Amino acid sequence: MIRDETLCSFSEWVRPTSEEVVEAMDELNCSLQEWADLIGVKLATISRWRTGKVKIPYAEWATICYLSGLGDIWEKEDSIKKIQNKATRAKKYFISYSQKMKKREEDIFLDGFI
Repeated sequence: MIRDETLCSFSEWVRPTSEEVVEAMDELNCSLQEWADLIGVKLATISRWRTGKVKIPYAEWATICYLSGLGDIWEKEDSIKKIQNKATRAKKYFISYSQKMKKREEDIFLDGFI
């Protein structure tokens, strides 16, 4: 069974075991050579990932997940970044707005004494 922590954004990603690599690749009925061609690596690299001799990089794992129908794990990273960017923009706007309102209140207060 493929663990959830292997199917997430890079910042939270746990590298899959060789068994999980095999399981994910077996979801799509392709030969090892077809996988190599799809991903753009040598057949030997595919074999090394499947045996655990070499650890699979995130980008290639994400590609296998997408092609196997396990989901677009990059999308989760994009969603997090979009939310963070929106929150940062909202915070900047709020600070700017608060500063403007404070200045306006000070001007109104000072106008009352002049």
